[in-house]
Amino acid sequence: MPKDALYEESAQPENGKRQAKWYMTFQVTAYILFALALIFAFACFMVLPGTVEGLSGWSLAIYILIWVMPVVAFAVSGFLFFRTRLRFNVSYDYLFVQDELRITKVFNGRKRKHIVTLDADHMMQIGYCTGDTFERTLAGMNGAKPKVMSPNREPMEDKEFIHILYSSSVGKTLYVLECKKEMLEYVVAAAGRNKFVRK
Repeated sequence: MPKDALYEESAQPENGKRQAKWYMTFQVTAYILFALALIFAFACFMVLPGTVEGLSGWSLAIYILIWVMPVVAFAVSGFLFFRTRLRFNVSYDYLFVQDELRITKVFNGRKRKHIVTLDADHMMQIGYCTGDTFERTLAGMNGAKPKVMSPNREPMEDKEFIHILYSSSVGKTLYVLECKKEMLEYVVAAAGRNKFVRK
């Protein structure tokens, strides 16, 4: 296989349309909550200065707190909804190029975050996740969970869950990918046939 070989594919969520709707629902809800926080903050700015005259000590603190609490509540809720939306409609892109497997996490088909680049020379073992070898390898990870680079619990049609045991300066890591056999063939060819286990 030539050094400049290139292959790319994606692991898409099985229920992608429903996931996209949930993503949008959480995002719109977050924007509404942020807008309410701004409205209440503006109301505080306009009303508080003229209504705190004569108040002091605990009375003043409680009065201000009553006005500020809705602002904080809406702002925090909006932030939580905005963050939670990233759990929906997540996919993974796999790009194999120049003996490297680059894995990117994609949020709602737009926002991309590079996760890891796996150099073929540091791949210790490659195989299917349905075999006994995967279970033995997982048992030897001293309790460390595998890093699953797929949004699905079961592989989609024409795809398989494969594992890659990778060695780096920080130790060994077990990765799980959902890909077609073509991607597996590229990775095995680059890492070496002796790294591939069938069972």
